[in-house]
Amino acid sequence: MKWKFLFGNNSVSAPKVTVRSSMSWPLRLILGFVFMTVAAAAGVGIYEFGRNIGGPDRRELLAEVDRLGSQLREVSAERDRNAAQAAAFESELKVEKAAQDQLMQQVNTLETEQTRLQGDLSFFESLLPAGKGDKGVVIRSFRVQPDPETSQMRYRLLVQQSGKPDKDFAGSVQLRVNFVQNGRGFTLQIPDPGAATDTTQGLPLAFRHYQRVEGGFSLPAGAVAHSVQVRILAGGTTQLQQTFNL
Repeated sequence: MKWKFLFGNNSVSAPKVTVRSSMSWPLRLILGFVFMTVAAAAGVGIYEFGRNIGGPDRRELLAEVDRLGSQLREVSAERDRNAAQAAAFESELKVEKAAQDQLMQQVNTLETEQTRLQGDLSFFESLLPAGKGDKGVVIRSFRVQPDPETSQMRYRLLVQQSGKPDKDFAGSVQLRVNFVQNGRGFTLQIPDPGAATDTTQGLPLAFRHYQRVEGGFSLPAGAVAHSVQVRILAGGTTQLQQTFNL
């Protein structure tokens, strides 16, 4: 019995002991609120820190996208206005260029017509009756001028029988062009006597009242013509010879 009394409380079947905290529930509530506040503040700080590191948020990005889109629309509108003005200017330039080309064509046509009329006027003036002292074949007009289209010299000769001829004149005409090249004088004969043609003796003449002879010749590079001698031949003899200074 003595041993039972001494070791009775150390057995496995001894009663349990519960330790309770002496903290009241209001204090617990306050501590919980403080903990939640600190956690929320920490979360906000972590969010702001992450946003600063990661870049702007969605609202800032959308605002920047809207701003850039507005600028793009303004630039596109300005580009369209400038393109429209450029197209209008280009159209005006094309119209002006076409009008200028048309005017230049008209000027060239008028110049050509003027040259033709001057030639016709000279021709009809040359048809006036020759002087009383003139007999046989006479040279009524002779002209030499450059041809811009062919880079040649063009000549026009008008010969006429004076008075009231009763028969045709048959003969030929030769031209001798006197020119200077590099300080030296040369002569060009038309037609070329060395040419293998039937006109080596001259350009043929056959007329009753008048005949016009036209043609062209080329000079060497750098040559300048000073005069042209016109010779009219018939029956192997010179009927008329006249020199025209240029």
